[in-house]
Amino acid sequence: MSDKRTQIIESTIALFASNGFWNTPTSQITKHANVSTGTLFNYFASKDILIDEVYLQLKKEQATYIAAGYPHQGAVKERAEHIWYRYIDWGVRYNTRYRLLQQMKLSDMISEDVKLQSMADWAFAANLTSEGIASGVYRTMTAEYLNQIIFALLEAAVSYAAAHALTDMSLAKHITRTFEIFWTGVTS
Repeated sequence: MSDKRTQIIESTIALFASNGFWNTPTSQITKHANVSTGTLFNYFASKDILIDEVYLQLKKEQATYIAAGYPHQGAVKERAEHIWYRYIDWGVRYNTRYRLLQQMKLSDMISEDVKLQSMADWAFAANLTSEGIASGVYRTMTAEYLNQIIFALLEAAVSYAAAHALTDMSLAKHITRTFEIFWTGVTS
């Protein structure tokens, strides 16, 4: 990524996180990024494209962080626990980025093509839920429903940890405890 492009995306992330993306005009982004309007639109043809690119950047950062050290050959529980730990850890460490990503996921501003494109970074874990259900590790339910349960619990775990400024051992204990609650609730 070029320096100017990175500068624009990082400025946009900071402004979107503090003001929301609806309340951040491109003029404010150019001022914050210290670039001209022409430069902004040279890299991003519209604000909608910039929003999509910010979303992709955040999803890529999150997926890269979570994928680090992923035990591809591990049992379902080992792989699920890895994702659980890294997801919450990223959400707490990079809470501003995490909160913006959550806001963007809930909006109707992200194009369907970009949502699908962002899934490519999650290929390492794409079939884990279905595999766990098919193998009888998880209780019988649809993968869609189990994923909704997983992400609701992950969101609650990140929100609690961030609100209580958990770090180090207290964060590790929290992550372990929440994984145990999740695992006990969804396994056969």
